[in-house]
Amino acid sequence: MTPGKTWENDGLPIGNGYFGALVLGGISEDRIRLTDPSLRDEGGRVLPLADLVIATGHEPENARTFLRRLDLQTAAVEVSYRDGRLRHRREYFASYPDRVLVGRLRAVRKGSLNLSLSWKSPQEGAAVTYDARTRRFGISGVGFEAQVEVRLVGGTLTNKGADGIRIEGVNEVALILTVSQGETFAAGEHLNVLKEKEARVLFQNHISDYQDQFHAMYVTLEGGAKSNLETAKRRLLYAEKPAEDPGFEELLFQYGRYLYLSSARPGSVAPPHGRGIWWFTPKEETPLDNRVLTGGLAALIQPAYPNDPMNWENALPWLDEPGSALGHVSHLFMEATKGRSDEAYGQFRKLLQSYLTDNLLTTDQNIAANMSLVRGVRKLFAEEKEGVLHLANNLPKHWSDGSIVGMRTHNFEIAYVWQDGKFVEGYLTRQAAGRASLKTKARLLLDRFGDDEVIRLTPDSDGLVHFSMEGEKTMRLRLANEEN
Repeated sequence: MTPGKTWENDGLPIGNGYFGALVLGGISEDRIRLTDPSLRDEGGRVLPLADLVIATGHEPENARTFLRRLDLQTAAVEVSYRDGRLRHRREYFASYPDRVLVGRLRAVRKGSLNLSLSWKSPQEGAAVTYDARTRRFGISGVGFEAQVEVRLVGGTLTNKGADGIRIEGVNEVALILTVSQGETFAAGEHLNVLKEKEARVLFQNHISDYQDQFHAMYVTLEGGAKSNLETAKRRLLYAEKPAEDPGFEELLFQYGRYLYLSSARPGSVAPPHGRGIWWFTPKEETPLDNRVLTGGLAALIQPAYPNDPMNWENALPWLDEPGSALGHVSHLFMEATKGRSDEAYGQFRKLLQSYLTDNLLTTDQNIAANMSLVRGVRKLFAEEKEGVLHLANNLPKHWSDGSIVGMRTHNFEIAYVWQDGKFVEGYLTRQAAGRASLKTKARLLLDRFGDDEVIRLTPDSDGLVHFSMEGEKTMRLRLANEEN
């Protein structure tokens, strides 16, 4: 993988729901682009706050075994390379429970890490500050402020005034960064609260929170996954031979969930924008970016927020804008649920082949489209309409075999396996006691795993089976055959 060069193609998004950041991942310098979603222009467009620039002085031509990646399992960005004989590593993550962005910069040999930090902001009147007592390096202006606390293991730190700060001869640097938001949250006061928390503790808090949400749900599409390839090469190979890598579509599903988890959490200061909570370039914006995702997104990643206090569940995001690269993904999947799945999937596949950048965002950075994929897929795998549950709802033939875990509808949490596009076996949990109605063409068996009692379900003339369930009790559903 190569060092990051452009925000649109290479910027790796991280966020904690309160503020977002893009990590570029360079060698001679790295940049962290901060966005406060409450900082907007009169048209509602998110504005950039500032770039935190980390200058290393390393020459790109001397770098070896370069790695730059976003790990969806940990919601962390890693940048590492060997400068001569010395291995350097940088890790970044954005923590929801502690409301910070953390950077950990290390080198293999003690006392060998040297770098400079500076702020760059397009905001008029931005002022840079440094407090030697607390080692806090900040930038502020009208309506915005960011503070980063610099923690060193060994070495020295020198304030260079307008040139930022210089760090020399250290073993490790931890950057603890947060953003003030209105009158309700002050960066400096929050850093005071966190002063006794080590970076590793902040990471443990982050991992515990994030993985509890992210791992609650996943999709597996059988038929091959070229996960051993770096993402940029995998994207190009998928564009040439998509049938060989359905796992790439599985990855995009999980990436959409990651983007939502990074953009919006209970307590977030503002709903996600069309580009999530990130800002890319000052180029002319399209009408698409004047809007805000005011609803419906909580349902994208169920069961992460079954009781979203922001109450975004009733409105649907605007995802069928003409001219947007993947803006009509949701529309395609709606067509699929009506029985036109193969036609809709064919169009969807062509869009993935043509309109993704190396960071797997769309070519117009319409992050809402990445999220739309999640909503559309969810409808295909499980949908509850007028009190009737639909499973494996007109899946395209290219998704002939697979499994889903942690899918949630209004009343149910679902896990099941399908083969040849048809439900085979799964588990169903009703959140509260009540009657269940399931659309099916086949006879089914219902039992509680481990019990001897089995209930045989035969569809009626409307193709429905009905049965009662206890609240929060899991039942097993199986396809009946001649043997059982």
